[in-house]
Amino acid sequence: ACGSALAKPVAMGLPHLVRPAFRTGGLAAFGPLILESPGKRRLDFGRFSQRPQALGHTSWACLETPNPNVRKFERVTPSAVASDSLAAARGRLLGLEGVANVFVPTNDTAENVWLSVTRSSGASWEVLTPNIEALLSELQDVVREEGTSSSTSSDRGTRPGSGSENAGNIEAGSIEAEITEVLAARVRPSVQADGGDVELVRFDAATGQVTLMLRGACRGCPQSAVTLQDTILRALKHFVPEVRSIIAEEPPDEDAETNPFADISWAHDGQADTSGIRALSKAGTPFFSMFAGMKVEGAMLRRVRFMSRLELAGRTPEHIFVNCADCKAKRTIEDPQDLLRADKGNTTGQAAVVICPTCCVLISP
Repeated sequence: ACGSALAKPVAMGLPHLVRPAFRTGGLAAFGPLILESPGKRRLDFGRFSQRPQALGHTSWACLETPNPNVRKFERVTPSAVASDSLAAARGRLLGLEGVANVFVPTNDTAENVWLSVTRSSGASWEVLTPNIEALLSELQDVVREEGTSSSTSSDRGTRPGSGSENAGNIEAGSIEAEITEVLAARVRPSVQADGGDVELVRFDAATGQVTLMLRGACRGCPQSAVTLQDTILRALKHFVPEVRSIIAEEPPDEDAETNPFADISWAHDGQADTSGIRALSKAGTPFFSMFAGMKVEGAMLRRVRFMSRLELAGRTPEHIFVNCADCKAKRTIEDPQDLLRADKGNTTGQAAVVICPTCCVLISP
């Protein structure tokens, strides 16, 4: 899962996979996928988080995830609560001050009931957590009042084992079916243990490229790229040799038009505007790199020639997901409001983020 030891290289040498599965049998019968290095250090790819313990009177446990802006809330006492019931309460959770998004996976049973909550910029978990747990403790009352009519969610998962929203269209015995099986048996349990989820979007047989959708705590997680390339890709290539590469696609956000806190997906279409970039810099607009907010100046700034313009129009997203079709760059701008703050020295009210050596995105309120 994101940020776990599974996403880190073994110091004693490149791990190799042992106990391979064969296509003639189910993957689940082979147990956890083990990575073993020459130094005999073993990593259990199929590990599960320990069952959390509830604190105080609440029957829900709040768990940290590798994504600092997301917490996982898991039911730790027996209950008839199902995921459809959690989805029915999603609207009330989103109504809490400081909650930006809620991910509810779909489960067939009431076992291992959980959800992930994404906080808004500047929100404190110390304040949010007791409010969320109090609302979840009243979940049965919420369900009785509202039923399951509000179960539709822009950040909602699929049935465990399906691995994809269009899994019903996947032909049995196809490469897509094999990929879906690997995700269900080898990847999703570990990712869900950290409050995230992963789904198959498509497989390109000509290039061997797998496109996945990351949800929950995986969305916007600083470690998701490492997990995607170092862990998930290795597992898929091992069990499905046709797989050669892997990319992530941002989930559609149906709340984007009505939720001012919704994340923004931005298709960067940079236009040549060298003079405009120089004028912005001369007027005091800061240009930031993608590395820890460092400013781009001097020779580095003179290389930037293409710019796209993104107006927030009053929106305050936690993340801006930037995709460039030309250079294939995929970047995540975290907390864009922080770049515009006057108390941090921004006197122009706008900021530019350099996403590659020649391109930038100008962000305006």
